[in-house]
Amino acid sequence: MSACELIGFPAQVAQAAGIDWGVTVDAYLMDTARVGDRLTALVYCDLSGVSSDGMTIATPPVSAVEQRAGFTLMRSVGGKDHYVIVSELSECDLAEA
Repeated sequence: MSACELIGFPAQVAQAAGIDWGVTVDAYLMDTARVGDRLTALVYCDLSGVSSDGMTIATPPVSAVEQRAGFTLMRSVGGKDHYVIVSELSECDLAEA
């Protein structure tokens, strides 16, 4: 059981954290928007400890690795970092912002 499940993060984050991705996930991303080959999102369970839960972050350039149960595992171009997209903003959400 991951720290996300134990502490009571948003249910979707806990669900994504319960999946064995086969790699160490550096952070879980909610309300994700794609900006070129980068992502902006609210971050949860940041292993680096740099970002607080619910903080808005921008990732380095990333590419998709695989999808499971509606979540998407992303890997940085350099291969050092892995992120899971928990939820994405729609184009309608972005237009209203």
